[in-house]
Amino acid sequence: MNDPDHLRIISRASMDYVVSMYSAILRASRHDPVDTLLLSTVAVANVAHLNTDKAQSQAYAGLDSPEPLDIKRPISRNAVALSLGLSYETTRRRIQKLLDEGALIEVDGGLIGANEQVSPEVVRAMAEQNAILLRRLFRLLREQGVEI
Repeated sequence: MNDPDHLRIISRASMDYVVSMYSAILRASRHDPVDTLLLSTVAVANVAHLNTDKAQSQAYAGLDSPEPLDIKRPISRNAVALSLGLSYETTRRRIQKLLDEGALIEVDGGLIGANEQVSPEVVRAMAEQNAILLRRLFRLLREQGVEI
């Protein structure tokens, strides 16, 4: 079978992964779903550059070696709003609330997530849950004959 024959299998399995992971994130968060999505977006953007730098990525690969603040790249409110398709005003208002709560940090150039400082145990639990769910996704795809 070639890849087009597997698209629905891939779609079902990957959507199950996304929903399962986000459900776990929402259960662990003290924030509402939109604020949780904002926080997740900032956190992902802060370390996205590590995906293209294998040495730096490996340096911060373990749960006991989180990325220091100075290695994280800030993201602007506007970039967050655009990436999620939210209005700038809604994003600005919600981000201000998250800044006031200490869930985000504002630095030159934008925003940085404060997850590691505020809730390191939640970050650890989510990383462990993500690994479990990702392994389940890969196993399911292999069992369905999808080449990974």
